Amino acid sequence: MIATMRQLATLIFCCIVLFASGCAQLFQPDGSGSIPCTKTMETELRRHVYTLAEEIGERNHYHQEAYDKAAQYIADEWEAMGYEVDWQRYPIPARDEYLTAAGKTAVNLEVRKPGIDPNAPWLVVGAHYDTRVGMPRWNCHGPVIPAKTGTPGANDNASGIATLLALSRALKDVPTRHGIIFVAYANEEAPFFQQDEMGSRQHARKIVKELGKERIMGMMTPETLGVYSPRLNKKRRSAVAGSLFGVADRCDFVAFMSTNTGRDYARQCADIFAAHCRFPVRAITFAYLVRGIAWSDDWSYMKEGIPSFAITDTAYMRCDDYHETSDTPEKLDYREFAEVVLGLKNMITCLTGGTLPPEKEEAP
Repeated sequence: MIATMRQLATLIFCCIVLFASGCAQLFQPDGSGSIPCTKTMETELRRHVYTLAEEIGERNHYHQEAYDKAAQYIADEWEAMGYEVDWQRYPIPARDEYLTAAGKTAVNLEVRKPGIDPNAPWLVVGAHYDTRVGMPRWNCHGPVIPAKTGTPGANDNASGIATLLALSRALKDVPTRHGIIFVAYANEEAPFFQQDEMGSRQHARKIVKELGKERIMGMMTPETLGVYSPRLNKKRRSAVAGSLFGVADRCDFVAFMSTNTGRDYARQCADIFAAHCRFPVRAITFAYLVRGIAWSDDWSYMKEGIPSFAITDTAYMRCDDYHETSDTPEKLDYREFAEVVLGLKNMITCLTGGTLPPEKEEAP
C-alpha cells in the first residue's frame, strides 16, 4: 500500500468537500451472532505471516531470490489445496528509475474456484506479495535505494497474502453460484505503484480482455489486515484528516476503502460482513481525483470500470511500523485478525451465492 504527502493533501481536500455527503458509514453488528472459534485460523495466518516476513523477509525485484521464494511458497500452498496454479509472467522494461529491476520478469499467480453457474460473473480476490524496497522516506515513491534495508512486510502485506491463502482454502469446497478468482500480485509497492508494471494492472487488463467487464462482479483486495492493538503514532499525520472522514484512529474495526466506482459494492459487502461477523466494519469512500487517493491493487480494477475496494486495518494511518523495518510478525494481533478473516469468508460465501454452515461457539 502506498501513502504519500500528495495523497494526504488530497485526503484533506476530500474531507472538506465531501464530509457532509455521508461518505463514511459504520456497519455495527447487532451482537446476536456467536463468537467464532478462531484458534485454527489464527494458527494458519500466523504460519503464513512468519514464513513470508521472517523466514523469507524483504521480497521484491531488488531481493530477487526472496521474491522467487515467496512466489513459490504461495504456489506450493495452493497446489497442496488442490488448485492448478497459473504463473502469469510479464517483463519489466528498461526504465532508469527501476535500476536493477529493469529487464527482469515479474509474475502474478492465479487460481480459480469455479461456480455452479458457468454464466454467473466471477469475483476477484487478490493481494500483493511484494514488500517495500529501501527509499529515502517511508511515504515517498523513490528513488530506489537497494542498499538500504526495506521492510520485511508482516502487515504490509504478508497479512494480505495470509488472508488470500486462508480464504482460498476455506472456500475451496464450498458450493457457490459465482466462481472466485484468487490472485497473488507482484509489484504493488513503489516504484511500480500505478505503473503498467504493477501486477494488478497487468491482471485487470488481462481478465477484462479474457472474460469481458460484464463477467466480473467485483474485486476486493486484503491489504494490511493484522494490526488491531493500540500503537504509538509519532509521525503519522494522516490519522487527523482521516478521522474527519470516518477513519477513526481507534483500532477496533476493519475498513472497506473505495473510490466512487466501488462505493455501492463496498457498502453491500460491508452490510453482509456485519450480518455474519461480530467485528465492526466501516465502509469509507473517497473521491478519486487524478492520482490522489488510491489504496492498493483495487485501483487497477477501478481503472477498468470494475467495482473494487481494499479491505484494511488502516494501520498505515495510525501505526509507526508501516513501511518500516519494524513491520515484523510478532506485532500482529492474530486473534482479531482471524476473526476478521472468518468474517470475510462468511461474506464472500453469501456474496457468491453459497450457504453458510451452522455457527460454532468459541470454546471456553
